[in-house]
Amino acid sequence: MTRLFRPLLIAAGLAALASPAAAVTVRACDGITDQAMNIVEPWAQNSWAYYGGRVRVAVLDTGGEPACCSSHLLVMFPDDQSPGGGLVCRIVSDQGSNGFAGIDPRSVRSAYDPKRGLQISFGYSYFPRGGEATRRGVARVRVNLSRKAVTVE
Repeated sequence: MTRLFRPLLIAAGLAALASPAAAVTVRACDGITDQAMNIVEPWAQNSWAYYGGRVRVAVLDTGGEPACCSSHLLVMFPDDQSPGGGLVCRIVSDQGSNGFAGIDPRSVRSAYDPKRGLQISFGYSYFPRGGEATRRGVARVRVNLSRKAVTVE
């Protein structure tokens, strides 16, 4: 191994080991998980508005089903290109359609970068593969209104 590639390989390996958020996924709303009845009560403590209310974020819980993984984060914003208006709706989950074991609404933070958009971070708990006890992680997603995108960071 050359000296040039060794630091890159070490850094990549450490990043992969240290980041439980690597399993975090973003998908389109499915009409089931994103139902209003799944917004965690009280709404005032589990939902947020950004960009003057254009971007809305809420913690969802699908009533404990599946028991291990029922918490998700909902992200919605206007779809200006849709005829008659409309919304872009995304769900942030742990793995595919499996949610997190829990999302801590007190941990939700935001930061704005004019070049990249709005970053939303939140603490969550999850069940590791093959593990019995939950672990904690922090997820970061970027909302870019000009590209109509929500991406994991």
